[in-house]
Amino acid sequence: MGNFVTFAECVNSPSSACLTSPGFLFPFVMFAMLVAVGAFSVRQDRTRYRRLVKTGLWAAFGVLFASLLAIGYFFVFDPDAALGVDGSALSQTLWLVAISAFGGAVALLIGILGFALGGRVSQIFMSQDAALVIAIDGPAASGKGTLAKRIAAHFDLPCLDTGLLYRAVARDVMALGGNLEDAKTACDAARLLDATTLDDPSLRGPAAGDAASIVARIPAVRAALLDYQRAFAQQPRGAVLDGRDIGTVVCPDARVKIFVTATAEERARRRHLEHVGRGETISYDEVLADIRRRDARDSGRDIAPMGAAADAIVLDTTHLNAEQAFEAALAMVLQRTAKS
Repeated sequence: MGNFVTFAECVNSPSSACLTSPGFLFPFVMFAMLVAVGAFSVRQDRTRYRRLVKTGLWAAFGVLFASLLAIGYFFVFDPDAALGVDGSALSQTLWLVAISAFGGAVALLIGILGFALGGRVSQIFMSQDAALVIAIDGPAASGKGTLAKRIAAHFDLPCLDTGLLYRAVARDVMALGGNLEDAKTACDAARLLDATTLDDPSLRGPAAGDAASIVARIPAVRAALLDYQRAFAQQPRGAVLDGRDIGTVVCPDARVKIFVTATAEERARRRHLEHVGRGETISYDEVLADIRRRDARDSGRDIAPMGAAADAIVLDTTHLNAEQAFEAALAMVLQRTAKS
């Protein structure tokens, strides 16, 4: 090709021919393609995008470091081979391998940076889109908490387990020696709730869950915690909240609403395994009875009863493992956000 000019020639002697030469334009086209791939990748799976960038950078810097060591060795111990003046065939071959590895590492590094740049630019534009609020509701042990955390991590969004708020209120009421059904005591505890204590391990036990469903029936408690939940959901990029009434009361305008369910027997089996894993002594029948009691209490209360919003997608996880449930929920989110 008469118009073919290499990239190196254009760098050393720029000319108008470079602007139409495939040899000069090829690196720029490849870089632009990697930017586009990065932008697409981050929208499909942020976790995979971050993993690819991290792996690519480690690989590029690893090869770069190794090739620089080899090049340094030649300049110190075998300069003739490095300068092409003299040296054995083996030395010349190893020198070319070191130089090629260095060039490949630089090219890989530039490519990874292009991929990362595309993802970063895409994230900036995504953050300017309408906030993505995802409401995940469902009964106890349906798997909604695990799903909420994984969905939040996938979209890089903050996550709130609203059930912990009611458990914390019940904990504080009992710590004061109060009655869980005393509206004033429970309401005062809700107003004074310290959200930084939500990681208290005691909130995960069966007693805490049962106590939470009692204070959750008190209208004043729900009203006191409602503002906190809505404020959490109003973060710039959105949030993921899981509970019993997120899609119906807390965030009725959420872009995505999922109601996660499973049979009482399957939920009791899962919860029983959790108790056994923590070394707690409790029978399956006791857990099942507790599950059914809480379902009746949560769905039968007068204020904000548990239930699926009219526009929620129902996800039955009875026969799904954690990974299958996540894939199904993710597909639902992507489907809804593609339409909005």
